[in-house]
Amino acid sequence: MTPQEAYNKARKPGGKTPELEPAISQDAEYSYWYSTDVIKGRLPDFMHNRMIFSNDEYAKHYLEYIK
Repeated sequence: MTPQEAYNKARKPGGKTPELEPAISQDAEYSYWYSTDVIKGRLPDFMHNRMIFSNDEYAKHYLEYIK
């Protein structure tokens, strides 16, 4: 499953499931949107760490979001 497919599935009612998170975490953009749109907060530790180490534009947005 691609990060986009996993994110889209997670957005559906009842779709927030931990088994989707490894796929979502492969892409910083979808990880950011997952944190803001689906869980509405800080990512689980493994996703959070992966996001921080991505050093990507979405990582910067994510850090601002969780402040």
